[in-house]
Amino acid sequence: NAGGGGGGGAIAAGYNDYLYLASDRDEEDRRLVSEALEAAATDALPRLGYFRPQELNNLCWAYARLGHRDRDDRENADRLFHGVGMQIVRRRGQFTPQDVGTTLWSFATAEYFNKEVYMAASSQVTRRRARSFKPQELSNTVWALATAGVVPRYTDIFDTTHSKTEGMDLEGLEYDPVTECFAAATDELMHRPEEFKEQEIKDVLWSLSRVGVRHPALFRSVAEHLVGRDGVVVDMSAAVGRGLSGFSPQGIGNLAWSYAKQAQIPFLDGTTKPNVGSSGRQGVYETSCLDIGEFLINRLFSRIAESALNENGGMDRFKAQDLSNTAWAFATLGLLHRNYFNNAADNVIKRMLTYIRHNPSKKRSVKSLPPWKGQEVANLLWAFATLNYRAPVMVDTISKYAETVCGQNGSYSIDEIFKRQELANIAWSCAVLGQYPEEIMKLTYTGLLGSGDPSEVVRMNQLYKDGGLQSQSIMSLFYVQMAVDFEAPQLGISLPPDFPYGWGESHNDNTRQRPSNVQDDNRDTSSLLELSTSRLQTDISDALQRNGFQHKQEHVIGAQDLLRAGEPISSSFPSEFLSIDIANIEDKTGVEVDGPSHFVNVLDDDSDKDSFVRSHVLSKGGEFKSKGDKVGWEFISNGRRQSNGPTALKHRLLGHLGWCIIHIPFWEWRGLGGDGPSEDDYCRNLLEEAI
Repeated sequence: NAGGGGGGGAIAAGYNDYLYLASDRDEEDRRLVSEALEAAATDALPRLGYFRPQELNNLCWAYARLGHRDRDDRENADRLFHGVGMQIVRRRGQFTPQDVGTTLWSFATAEYFNKEVYMAASSQVTRRRARSFKPQELSNTVWALATAGVVPRYTDIFDTTHSKTEGMDLEGLEYDPVTECFAAATDELMHRPEEFKEQEIKDVLWSLSRVGVRHPALFRSVAEHLVGRDGVVVDMSAAVGRGLSGFSPQGIGNLAWSYAKQAQIPFLDGTTKPNVGSSGRQGVYETSCLDIGEFLINRLFSRIAESALNENGGMDRFKAQDLSNTAWAFATLGLLHRNYFNNAADNVIKRMLTYIRHNPSKKRSVKSLPPWKGQEVANLLWAFATLNYRAPVMVDTISKYAETVCGQNGSYSIDEIFKRQELANIAWSCAVLGQYPEEIMKLTYTGLLGSGDPSEVVRMNQLYKDGGLQSQSIMSLFYVQMAVDFEAPQLGISLPPDFPYGWGESHNDNTRQRPSNVQDDNRDTSSLLELSTSRLQTDISDALQRNGFQHKQEHVIGAQDLLRAGEPISSSFPSEFLSIDIANIEDKTGVEVDGPSHFVNVLDDDSDKDSFVRSHVLSKGGEFKSKGDKVGWEFISNGRRQSNGPTALKHRLLGHLGWCIIHIPFWEWRGLGGDGPSEDDYCRNLLEEAI
């Protein structure tokens, strides 16, 4: 009676012994493992009360590591995990930090999600006890909570940039074990970062971003720990930082994604109203700088690019998801590292061509798992398009890849690979880049609209298990269609005659109206209809007026203005479609006041061709600003800004409509210092050049 409980202890101890045998009989081994796991679950389930916490921990860990979630094993496994979970609820005080971290990690890995169990386990991780936890135990716990979708009650408690709860302490709030658990893990990471391994650091950061919890102090602290602090420091190691060489490719991708997501969270649906005065893309840029500092976030992402390019085998070791996550993060924050994106494009081309050669669609009889998921393809193209970084060979290769995987002779249907928002983003990206490969353009239209007949609406909704196209997808398709009509009419693709009636989620006239400014996590594109007048725009308008340039502000272009050869392009375009900041309608001359959201910040030189790219990290950044109860970031030019993709697309579309567009970058106007004569000279010279 070794366990002191009627033999249960001995049985439990038996599950702690591990034996590894080499074998080449994969199918037989899988069946034997399945049978063994079933027998273990059946035998252990009625005796779980006799198992010590560590033995329960080991049992769950073994199931998770052995990949028990095959269909035949699912029922028994779920019963076992539920039984262990109830033991945690009943005996939570007996579980050590290691037991909590490993057991929750096993649950999340095995996709067993029971909120009561997770909350009971997380209640053992408190700030008072956190010093006794090892970093892995803390990171495993918050990673499991995030993976299971168990969200803290107080998501704004750590947000010193946006939240109205700034300065509040958890002690003054009703106790929530999940919030307390996240507080414990983040406090320890800030206090002893050198004890955390790279995977543990990225798991804590990823977990916060995954559940929508912002923590500017932590993210800035970690950035300083990794790439060095700003200003004068006594310890040179603090000036240089720990570096990123210890991060795996997945770690690099998750690290970049976590920082970008932190800046995006305040502008997603369902979050609190941000204190930052700007919205949309500029709001994300400003939030990132307010949280981390412009100098520091640029340096961090420069180091991320350098690490991906130069360390541990370079980009060949990155999986598709790692490349996609990293590229998405750069684009979300408006940061372009040319050498990184150039090498990423080459890497994508090489991998996809290899897949195409080994999987010719016309000869395939058995499905082979495609190496790139739909989301990864869409995010990658979206990143290149948003940053206005052209890679024509990559776009053509992606088109061939998509045709191979889910074209007419592919093994997969379009809806098995892509969601509709992803297809819309792909089409939008092609339009931004001015490249329209026939295979992928027709594939996206078919995937989004079927044959285009109204009778297809119900079938398409059932196919994708959604309520129709999102408003962002609808606006994207309008811009795509206009670009195709002017630049690739030979494709012969068009929107349904009365689009978007019936095709959108709301099924009403709202789909024709001005789109929401809110960006969601589907990497949606931004509208090219921007109806907000800034102080900068008003000042420029006044100066132009003094120079005799008659105009109106916020001129809106709609369906009635979209003419080609004297006829409307399509009757389905909305009444408000494009806008021009300052417009002389008679002469069709417009002035666009380009603020920071119209640009990307280039982190490296075009001439950086050496084996180890050294990015620009010494450029001066902007500074904090406030007005009333709103805060923001005032960007300056470091001479390394270029127009982003949406701005370039809008310029082309307006050009097709016969408009001459003049662009005034924000830093040029600010450089005039408010001097009236200088402003007049500047505007006069612009008008003389353009008219």
